[in-house]
This record gives sequence, structure tokens and C-alpha cells, in this order.
Amino acid sequence: MYLFHISAFVLLALFVGAGLITGRSGGGKKDYSLGGRSAGAAGVTGILLGALVGGASTVGTVQMAYSYGLTAWWFTLGGGIGCLLLGLRFAAPLRDSGVATIADYIERSYGGHESRCASAIAFTVTVSSSIGAFISICAQFLACIALIRGAFPISPAAAALVAAVSVWGFIAVGGMKSFSTLGEAKIVLLYIALLLCAGAALFQSGGLAPLARALGFNPWFNLFGRGFVPEAGYLVSMIVGVFTTQIYIQSLAAAKDARTARAGAFASALLMPPMGLLGTLIGLSVRARGVEIAPDQVLSWFIMESFPPLAGGLLWGGILITVVGCAAGLILGIATNISRNFIPRRIMEKYASKNSAIQQLLVLAMIVTAALSGLGGAGSMILEWSFMSMGLRGAGTFFPFVLAVLKPGLLSPRRALASCVGGLAAMLLWAFLGLKGDPLFAGLAFSALCTAPEFVQRRKYLHRSHAAKERSSTPPPLRRR
Repeated sequence: MYLFHISAFVLLALFVGAGLITGRSGGGKKDYSLGGRSAGAAGVTGILLGALVGGASTVGTVQMAYSYGLTAWWFTLGGGIGCLLLGLRFAAPLRDSGVATIADYIERSYGGHESRCASAIAFTVTVSSSIGAFISICAQFLACIALIRGAFPISPAAAALVAAVSVWGFIAVGGMKSFSTLGEAKIVLLYIALLLCAGAALFQSGGLAPLARALGFNPWFNLFGRGFVPEAGYLVSMIVGVFTTQIYIQSLAAAKDARTARAGAFASALLMPPMGLLGTLIGLSVRARGVEIAPDQVLSWFIMESFPPLAGGLLWGGILITVVGCAAGLILGIATNISRNFIPRRIMEKYASKNSAIQQLLVLAMIVTAALSGLGGAGSMILEWSFMSMGLRGAGTFFPFVLAVLKPGLLSPRRALASCVGGLAAMLLWAFLGLKGDPLFAGLAFSALCTAPEFVQRRKYLHRSHAAKERSSTPPPLRRR
């Protein structure tokens, strides 16, 4: 067992040290948030998947698969679909826009910072995105605490402290530059760990067919095993969440050009879904063996029981690095969002030389708060936190953001503000009243209704204008004498 702990600790220390060294090497302060806008396709993928693939995709997926079955795949499947859509139409315009935050893009699209309406939209977007992302950070700390306590006999408070120190060490100096570089290595390491664990799970179960016979199709191998509405809600929450999360958009802004941004988004779409299937297989195999254990500690238990101590420690450490890196990316995204869109511009301009220090203080405050929140929610379903966080980010922001990118000028600032505020309020009210159905659907429906009248009206206006132009450009027919 000592070999397990030693190998895990050495691997974690190497990654933290590499992050500090990478962050110190060149780049300057501009690298802290955007890496100098020089990331290649692999770097964009590293940032994007580094923030998407973490505790929810590993510990949370295994936890839900052990408890409910294939429904655990929705997180990575929905995330992959979201990345695909992001790459198809959104990566290039977002990279070419030159902005670093979603709020900046929306504010510029609906009147600029001189417009009160646009500023109100940007404020609402910043608040919803930051709160939603913070909930996801809490989920990462839940996963960290579960992983650490599954391998070390320590208290939840001590596990939370270890997680907090690890996250701080990952990004304290390097920011986006180190996150991009280590994100690539982290994804490779995670794939190796999940493939080995899934292979061990299949070997122990005798193959996929015996595993399916042991558990049965429903609910364990039914993607809609918990009902159509809840599962559809998971899928939609992931798609709108990918579109409206700061660090995911930030990864595209960090690319060296638009083509690279698209390539990074497509690579993420290809790589993410298989990770969820591998994690689901691990949870199902433990369930089929009849093992009774706390669901959030299934992954740690499986690794310790299935591999020699030295190899098991390396695998466990690699997964912990994934969770730590995901938390680091989300925290960095919120810090960028708050410093650029929440703190008054006059203050940021006055202390322009200290912007990096302000962001680092924000990072530290969020780490402490998330660690305390993770302690309070220990043992709960990690994926439920993640789905809720994704939906909260996108309920009011999704439609105004999509229209700003695809149809600039189509939606007026007032309608955009109504859509943004109304969608978020409708989701929160639906959840507070405990009404049936997914609150996200209520929020998206109200947000869409706010945009619909003007959307239809402006389309008719543009159609009439286009028709008038065609008539004016067409020469009159010649009259016969």
C-alpha cells in the first residue's frame, strides 16, 4: 500500500511542478488569461477538454453508472455534441472577434459598454455563468474529496485541504499557458488510465455479453433508463452549457487563428464521448459483482483492488490530476469573467498593472469557497451538480449568444436583455416552486419566447428589404412600339 501512495504522490508532484515551471517560462502577464493567443489545435483541445473532462467525467460517471447505469454517459456524450456544434459555426467567429469573454462578446453585439441595456445583459451573463461554473467547481471538489478519501484514511477536511493546495499549485503561476500545455498531457494520461481500467473491468466480468446478462437491459443498459424527460434534460444542459461557459469560449480565444480554434473544437468532440463509455463500464462491472460501497468511492476502490500498488497509484494519481486540472480551468475562467466584466472598468483601468494579481486573489478566494462547499455536499451525486451548473449557465444566455454570433443585428438589445433575464429567472422560479419537469426547459422556453416576436418581425423586414432591392436593381421591361 505504501507503493500505491508513493507513486500517486510523485505523479501529482511532478504535474504541479511542471505547471509552475511552464508558467514561469516566458509569455508575460498576457499569458495568464489567453496564453498570448498562440495555442495550437492540441493546446485548444487541452484547454477545452481540460476544463470539460474532470471529476464529473471520471468519478461522477463511475458513481452514476454504479447507481443507475448507462444514463451516466449523457455528460460526456452531450459535451462532445456541444463541442461539435461549437466547431461547426461558432469557433471561427469567436476567435476572430478578438474578445476574451462571453459577456464581452454579447455586450459588444448589443450596443457596447456605452449602452445601459448592453451592460445589463453583460452583467446578467457574467453572474449566471460564474454561478453555474462555480457549482461545477464544487462538483470537482466533491470528486477530489471522494478520490482522496477512497485511497487515504483521512478526514474530509484534510482531503479538501489537499485538493485545494493541488488546484492552487496547478495554476498559481502559469495560468492559461501552463493549463494549455499540461491539459494535453492530462488528456493522454486520462485516456491511458481509463482504457486500462475498462480493460480490467471487462476481464473481470468475462466480457460485455456476460456483463449485460448479469445486469439486464433496463435500467442498466438503457440510455433513457430514468425516463425521457430527465435524460433529454441532461443532454440539453450539456449543449447549452458548453456554449455559455467562459473557459470553453476562452479556449477558442487562445487559439492562434480561427482554423486552429475549429480543429481544437472538433478534436474535443471526437475525444470526449468515449471517455464516458469507459467510465460507465467500470461502474457497471462493480455493480455486477455485487460490491456494496459508497458510490462516490467506487473508482478508487476499483483501482486499488484491480491493479498492483505501483501501477494502481499511477492510475489513481492520473485521474486525480484530471479532476484538479478541471477545477483549475473553471476557476481561471470565472476569474477572467469577473475581473473583466464584474469589477467596474474604472477600477480595472486604475490598477491595470495589477490585473494579474487581482485575478490570482480571485482564484484563491474561489478555491477556499469551493473546498468548503465540497465538504458540505460530500457523498452527493456529482453529475447532478454538473448538469445543474450547465443548465444554469445556459438558460438565459444561450439564445441571445447564438443569435449574436449567427445573426448579428437581428435581435434588439431590449429583447436580448428580456431573453437573458427572463430565461434565468424562469429556470430558478420553476426549481424553487418544485414544479414537474426539468427547470432548464422552462428557462429556455421563456428565453426563446422573448426573442420570437422580434425575430419573426425582423426576418419579415429583412425579406421585404431584400425583395425591394431586387426590384430596384431589375431594369424595367422594354415596351413595344
